Amino acid sequence: MYRIACFIFCLLPPLLLLADDTENIRSAAAAVSPRLVRIETIGGHEKVGSEFANEGTSTGILLDKDGFVITAAFNFLHNPSSVLLRFSDNTKKVAKIIATDRNRMLALLKTEPLDAASPLAAAITPPLNYRSKNSLKVGERCIVVGTALSPGEPNIALGIISGKDRIWGKAVQTDAAIGPNNYGGAIVDGNGQFIALAVPLSMTSNDVAAGAELYDAGVGLGISLEDIFQIALPKLKEGKDLEAGYSGFGLKDNRVFIGEAILDGVAAGSPAEKAGLKAGDKIISLNGQEIRSCLELAMLIRKCYTGEKIQLKYLRDGKEMQTEFETVPVPKK
Repeated sequence: MYRIACFIFCLLPPLLLLADDTENIRSAAAAVSPRLVRIETIGGHEKVGSEFANEGTSTGILLDKDGFVITAAFNFLHNPSSVLLRFSDNTKKVAKIIATDRNRMLALLKTEPLDAASPLAAAITPPLNYRSKNSLKVGERCIVVGTALSPGEPNIALGIISGKDRIWGKAVQTDAAIGPNNYGGAIVDGNGQFIALAVPLSMTSNDVAAGAELYDAGVGLGISLEDIFQIALPKLKEGKDLEAGYSGFGLKDNRVFIGEAILDGVAAGSPAEKAGLKAGDKIISLNGQEIRSCLELAMLIRKCYTGEKIQLKYLRDGKEMQTEFETVPVPKK
């Protein structure tokens, strides 16, 4: 009897903690639910490359009362003929794709403005509150919230922040289960503050579906809301698709994480060649930011969009030099 009593006593606190944690999780999800949008697509290509792409549902984040919604570009890889949004108050609106960011794999949608007198407009009147990347701590709890599976109640996945500045500095990483059902959904902290928008990304490819295979490896990725608002959104609202920028120089792959930023080669006719760069040049600064390693240079250059101006300082034969160029679209293979 004594042993049974001790067992129950030892088990009780964890059970109570679990119950309390459940309510905290539900509260965090409820805090962001008014801004979650269920996206329904109709029509489009049946096959994209070697993969079949069916009509389906996904999630987006309502940014403001003007009707802008941000989501994952993955959700439209089949080029649907129609896009329908279902809001948290169960109202429906037709939307159109304004622009796509093929570097961070985002898509911006636009529908008609919300009725100013509606409860939904009132619920999202406070500006969207998001965490800065610098405030995130590896190991802290996070929650992925989507609406693709059920319009009445959000689908939830739990995990921790397992990395920052992943995928060449573009993404936040989590071990929460992120897959097609919640691409475009919100990654939030335990208090319901937005952290990131869930997307598939790859270290080696800018294909819109690249990175989806990481789901089976327990790797989930998202673009921070800070980067969306400060970098991508102003450009997307102009209505122009964004592409990854191409410079045309290569780095010493076998030293990418620890080696110096020394150019391994420069492609003929590339912006880098036209700017006078050569193999063996050591990059020491990019747009005024000091470069101390090959990885730092790769992270900065791979976040650039087509058309961005790049100013470089470099060492050649011990002499400091500088040049500048404008990135161009990645050449088609």
